[in-house]
Amino acid sequence: MLETGDWIVPTMAGEPFMEKPPLYYWLATIMAKTFSPWLALHDGARLATGIFMSVTCIAAGWAARQWWGRGYGRYAVLSLLGCLGLVLHSHMMLTDVPLLTGFAVATAGFVHIDENPHRSGALMGTGVGIGFMAKGVLALGVFGLTVALLPFLFKQWRKSSYWQVLKLAMLYSSPWLLIWPVCLYHRSPTLFMDWFWLNNVGRFFGFSVAQLGAPHTEGFWITTLPWFAFPAMPLAMITLWRQRASLFTSSAIQACGLVFAIMLLVLWRAASARDNYALPLLLPIALIAAPAARNLAVSVDKIWDWSARMIFGFVIGFIWLVWALMTIKGSPPEWMFLLRVLPREFVPHFEFWHVVFAFGLTALAFAGLGSLSKIQGRGLVSWVAGLGLSWMLMSQLLMPWVDHAKSYRSVFSSMQTALPGNFDCMASKDLGESERAMLRYFAGITTYRQENIPDTSCDYLLINGFQKQKPEHMHDKNWELVWEGARPGDNNERLWLFAAKKMNGQLAFSSARRPLR
Repeated sequence: MLETGDWIVPTMAGEPFMEKPPLYYWLATIMAKTFSPWLALHDGARLATGIFMSVTCIAAGWAARQWWGRGYGRYAVLSLLGCLGLVLHSHMMLTDVPLLTGFAVATAGFVHIDENPHRSGALMGTGVGIGFMAKGVLALGVFGLTVALLPFLFKQWRKSSYWQVLKLAMLYSSPWLLIWPVCLYHRSPTLFMDWFWLNNVGRFFGFSVAQLGAPHTEGFWITTLPWFAFPAMPLAMITLWRQRASLFTSSAIQACGLVFAIMLLVLWRAASARDNYALPLLLPIALIAAPAARNLAVSVDKIWDWSARMIFGFVIGFIWLVWALMTIKGSPPEWMFLLRVLPREFVPHFEFWHVVFAFGLTALAFAGLGSLSKIQGRGLVSWVAGLGLSWMLMSQLLMPWVDHAKSYRSVFSSMQTALPGNFDCMASKDLGESERAMLRYFAGITTYRQENIPDTSCDYLLINGFQKQKPEHMHDKNWELVWEGARPGDNNERLWLFAAKKMNGQLAFSSARRPLR
């Protein structure tokens, strides 16, 4: 968007990218442009995730406080932030993050609808709109079913103020639901159908999964949800047990429980599955978890507190130990369980201010240990504090090593050394979305995908595959391998770059016998 100025059709590596609506891309573009004098474009764009997460926490905290009372909002936010599934994804550039924001804002619309129907309608409609513009029709479907089932299942929602809220919600959501889709359809009915039919309907029913990826494997959510939603899910179950007598009178439990149940059913029945799809599930269970988190039995709270201290104390000590050994030795420690996921070939550099900041955080955390005994819900507080400190120490002390392992910057910089100053074009085979995007960002090269344009011929061909499966071009006399590489420490993925040989001044035939132009 920064390059093209096109705010209607997102493009990725030279192709329209219609997987998601552009709300996240809009804000990321604005942030990247705004902070470009001080931050790299990718760092500026990543600030969009922080903004969406801030709105999510504000909405969740406000809703919990209104439903459960003063002081409960912070426990809803801590229950959300403490979830293991949120730790990684809430720092990534994912459209699931604004979808979570939409769920938080829309759920806040169910709060005290009698007292302020206009506020509830505005929140509900705006939240659904945010979710729709983040990831498509999912939020609209989930909350559409929720508002339809609430008065059917529970009599307390059968009142005039509820229908007034729904009318206002439709009014506030209509700009979000109509403006961009209409503009997209006006621009290209084909791209509109790619977005709506293939990436929304097709992903759910399965007829586009083979093309778009992320198949739903058997038992995926059974094995994923227990760790992904910990500790919010166990805390929510405690709340439900304690308030089982008020299940038919508590609007918080009814609204949040129904949102959770419908979202879980959608995920369970969908043909596509990734763990980040479950982010919206964390919001309703975090709201239900707040009373249990604050009022755990003293013995249970104490056990959780000390368990969190021991677990994260070990993690924090381990991070400092790895950093110290790496700094003293000048190379990573020879520990095989680490070298299986991180490369041995890394030279650390001492970053003074990073170390000072990390040391200050650690000292501050340990200085506050004594005051935890005076805090209600000390187990959850210790858990979130330990989790947060571990993440921040990783980012300050070990992130260069992780980045060295996971980034494609060094891979494509190495590939560029094998390329001439000028060449006609580069084709690609089996190159994933992330790889094509990084190739475009780091090297400025846009490939012509053989999957989409099989007859396109170029003087270079980049193939993405697995180290154990060599490409057939290795044995094709018309192609010459000029470079191969992978991310440091990656023993699975491999990239090969082939140059087409010339015969009588013309490019040779490919292995598929298509003439190269």
